[in-house]
Amino acid sequence: MQITEIKLNDIIDPLFQPRDKLEIEGLEALATSIREIGLINPIIVKPHADQYRLIAGTRRFHAFKMLGKDSIPAKVVEEGDRESLLIQFSENFHRQDLNPLQLARTLEFLLTEMKLSTSEVALLCNKSREWVSKTLSLLEMPDYLQEAVQTNLLSSSVAQELDRIPNQTLKEQYTSHAVAGGCTEKVARQWAQQAKMTLAAQADRVAQREAGADALPPPPPPPLQRQTCYICGAPEDRVVLEPVLLCWHCKQNLAQHS
Repeated sequence: MQITEIKLNDIIDPLFQPRDKLEIEGLEALATSIREIGLINPIIVKPHADQYRLIAGTRRFHAFKMLGKDSIPAKVVEEGDRESLLIQFSENFHRQDLNPLQLARTLEFLLTEMKLSTSEVALLCNKSREWVSKTLSLLEMPDYLQEAVQTNLLSSSVAQELDRIPNQTLKEQYTSHAVAGGCTEKVARQWAQQAKMTLAAQADRVAQREAGADALPPPPPPPLQRQTCYICGAPEDRVVLEPVLLCWHCKQNLAQHS
């Protein structure tokens, strides 16, 4: 992998950038460091037509622009140098402070653009396959949940629990409550379970109304028990009654009419 000085105008943006925007304060600090001690790690590029495409080192590239530089030291990898690209990608992955959604986009890039399998991505990130799948599932959440995670209003685990709610209206309502008042993963899981039970009960009531009362099985008759009369001792069929809780006033009224 050769290192050469390449003009900034000859370098085009990378195919993938996990960060939505570059932090200006961080770039200024990096630019100051480069001005004082120089560039320690060259950026990585690969040939692209008559230019170069940036592979790794976006912040260093923009810091050089901020300093008004014309060129930057770069490592040039060939189109087929997949192993070198993956090694550098792994270094960047572990060094960057990415939020969960940025991580998910990074994993998606490895799978779709770099043509890695889930097992290879897990090995590259030193994670399990389950972690890869769970992280990727963040990209399937509704936009309002993704935005809550992106802005650190909700943790990814809370958002994933809320995403289990099948009804979109309820999901949005619970998300609003979680954002407004805070929410733990345990509470979010309880909310999701509660929402599912509520929806199931509503579905049962609708099904019963649509089927009609005649379609419902008749309730079983109360069991009969052979007892003797407390006064004369004669046998008599009596209904076994269930106990009923009464307040003191109702007990008095019942005693007056008995």
